[in-house]
Amino acid sequence: MAPMLATLARSPWKAALAALAFALAALANQLGPGPGQGPAAPAVAAPIVHVHVKLRAGGAHAWALAHPGARAEAMFAPLPPGQDDARARWLRVRADDAEDARRLAAQLAADPAVEQAFVEPAISLPVLESPGPRAAPPDGESCPITTPSFESYQGYLGPAPHGIDAPAAWRRGYRGAGVWFADIEGGWNATHEDLPGARITHVGGRPMDEPSWREHGTAVLGEVVGRDNGKGVVGIAPDVERVLTSSIDGQSVAAAIDVAARALRPGDVLLIELQVAGPRGRYIPVEYFDDMFDVIKAATDRGVVVIEAAGNGGEDLDHRAYGRKLDRAYRDSGAIMVGAGGPPREGFTDRARLDFSNYGGRVDVQGWGRKVATLDYGDLQACDGPERERHYTGEFSGTSSASPIVAGAAVLLQGIARESGAALAPAALRRLLRDTGTPQTGDTRRAIGPRPDLEQAIRALRRYR
Repeated sequence: MAPMLATLARSPWKAALAALAFALAALANQLGPGPGQGPAAPAVAAPIVHVHVKLRAGGAHAWALAHPGARAEAMFAPLPPGQDDARARWLRVRADDAEDARRLAAQLAADPAVEQAFVEPAISLPVLESPGPRAAPPDGESCPITTPSFESYQGYLGPAPHGIDAPAAWRRGYRGAGVWFADIEGGWNATHEDLPGARITHVGGRPMDEPSWREHGTAVLGEVVGRDNGKGVVGIAPDVERVLTSSIDGQSVAAAIDVAARALRPGDVLLIELQVAGPRGRYIPVEYFDDMFDVIKAATDRGVVVIEAAGNGGEDLDHRAYGRKLDRAYRDSGAIMVGAGGPPREGFTDRARLDFSNYGGRVDVQGWGRKVATLDYGDLQACDGPERERHYTGEFSGTSSASPIVAGAAVLLQGIARESGAALAPAALRRLLRDTGTPQTGDTRRAIGPRPDLEQAIRALRRYR
């Protein structure tokens, strides 16, 4: 579904082949998701070409200055003095429309100063569908004066094997204090009654007002940082010190990640709630594309823990079509990748891979991919009000619902590690979650990893420093 990478082309026939590849990929984009996938979440695409220039003094900034007619801009803010990595060589080049973008990508790929160029891929939310609002109450009934507690719906909080055992950290006094958390997607409703609005800071892009994006972001925050106020839901880490949001509207996904990651400290947690259309026309993790891989790698190298949705493509990430770009033995971004497992609910097999979830050796751990209770949408409670501050759902789904569960577990563990010495390095935290989690069930050949078990992780934490 996404445009294929255009490799460096130095002759006319190679440029023609590159143009043909882009045309075929564009057709896949128009046809939509491949078979076996859930309903498509709202997608964002723009006629923009991503360009990686060869290593030379000044990187992307120097290339942009040398090509004033290309409508090019550096993808990332300038790096601090003395710091130089792959981010310094990425550009975004604007085109007039999709056809112009395909033509431009092929031309740029043939530029001797360019390593690769590709049309910006379609990005979507890794949720299966938006739960519908609850039916209007019968005559004479209205919303309660005070929202009741829906914590009993939050089985993912409970003890293993069914949940991650958040109380294992809570009863030791750890609820996320001292840790910062960032969410990368499109929109949020920070005024929801169950969110710590005073602790939420928007750091990049333009928050989207479109309902499906705003509902999704609010639901994600509810899982991780929902307030413990006796009503609604309780977040896994309700006392998190600071929440950052960064939107993909007005900037690339890579830039949205980068601006938030730079605002975090080593040991803080960043969640990527997005999926990307890949070369087989199915949704896959964003790090398949090199600009997003480079920025995730830069974040984890600095000590920021990155949690990444595996995506809802029902896809084997070890497939040869991906050229080992999702093979940790070949390259490793350092992110913790999350698949979707069944909840312990009727009609599902607990911890077995849900059919829409991507799988493979790159997927580290899993969370509930169905029946997650959290904020917004309104199927659990839908109260009047223009800002939907009292809407709740019991049907959040996808690797969208699974990934915040793992992010919340990571925040709690980092709070414990910080207080007892120093935060865990991203690779160490990833190993800890994998080694101590409750094993996957069902067909384990299609691996999505274990479900985190905080009791076991806390007991083993000292060994992973």
